[in-house]
Amino acid sequence: MKGKVYSFRDEDGNLVNYTVKEHLLVNKSDYVIMCPENDTSHMEVYKFTDDALELVENQTELSNVKSASHIM
Repeated sequence: MKGKVYSFRDEDGNLVNYTVKEHLLVNKSDYVIMCPENDTSHMEVYKFTDDALELVENQTELSNVKSASHIM
């Protein structure tokens, strides 16, 4: 999955491409760490829920993912 590109629309409707940097399984949940193609220093954590990706904002959950990550 590393290197896969996902496309999202920002709040202004502009298309933003994100590149997957790492895929993780933490506490039986799937996560991906991604960064925008135009800003590789800005990494974000997303969680797979059903058929969607949700931005992880919960600090405890983020800490667990960061602890398991090899790149954060």
